Amino acid sequence: MTDTLTLLLAPDRPIIVAFRDRATGPALLRWAVQRSLITGQHVTVLHAIPDQSLVLPVEAGGTPYGTLIAAARLILDDESRLVCAEFPGAHVTANVHSGDIVDALVSLSEDASLLVVGADRVDGHTGEYLGSVGQQAALGSAAPVVVLPREPRSGNATVVVGVDGSLESEAALRVAAAEASRSGGQLTVVTSANATDAPGGPAEHSTSSALEDIRGQYPQVTIARQIDDQRTPVQSLLFHAADADLLVIGRHGRGARPGILLGSVTHTLLLDPQCPTLVVTRRSPQESSALTVRA
Repeated sequence: MTDTLTLLLAPDRPIIVAFRDRATGPALLRWAVQRSLITGQHVTVLHAIPDQSLVLPVEAGGTPYGTLIAAARLILDDESRLVCAEFPGAHVTANVHSGDIVDALVSLSEDASLLVVGADRVDGHTGEYLGSVGQQAALGSAAPVVVLPREPRSGNATVVVGVDGSLESEAALRVAAAEASRSGGQLTVVTSANATDAPGGPAEHSTSSALEDIRGQYPQVTIARQIDDQRTPVQSLLFHAADADLLVIGRHGRGARPGILLGSVTHTLLLDPQCPTLVVTRRSPQESSALTVRA
């Protein structure tokens, strides 16, 4: 199993962008391309159209399926040219998928470095969430997943990570430290007092030990430790990540589609992310061994 840090920077693994439409897709593509110029990876932009069996037949007034494919390809080609003109040196390829977008993302994640998806849409009248692509991708993906907010905004050069002493959060901490080092930003390590055991317990000891390793590995990174005893884990991460460039969390929950469960904190944070939210989905061999021992 590939280590997450190695996976995120693997030059032969693409960044996959889920392009929903022209209203939201260009911002996701631009974010991915800017990252790719630093990591040296290429970007694959993916758009899904319904399976042909679900499209109204031509004789019933529907659009020919070939026309739908050509229109989708035209949009992707246009947006790819625009972003490459804006960022010379970018390498972008386009892929039109026939069928379910989550199925395509989960399949492609096996060979990807990162999946980039947008936050799920919200009905402007009822406030109800429309779909769950971000959450389903985060749980089913073999590669890390970043979910971008519906309204992208500039952050304050801070990477925030939530830790609770679990193996998942320790993996997230190491990824967050590497991201802060790469971007030159500050690392804020957030723990909700409601998420761990008593002060001085095993979870706190595990986090402190991991932080010592991080400080030794990334001496140039400024690390701020926040133990929040006023808020729940979700409230605490939403508060501290409000102006951040990136929030990193470990994936709690297991399984693959269908019949999957996502940890409650991850589930809530991905409904309405305050900033780009990176979900660490894959354990390193060392982490997997430790999990087996503890199980």
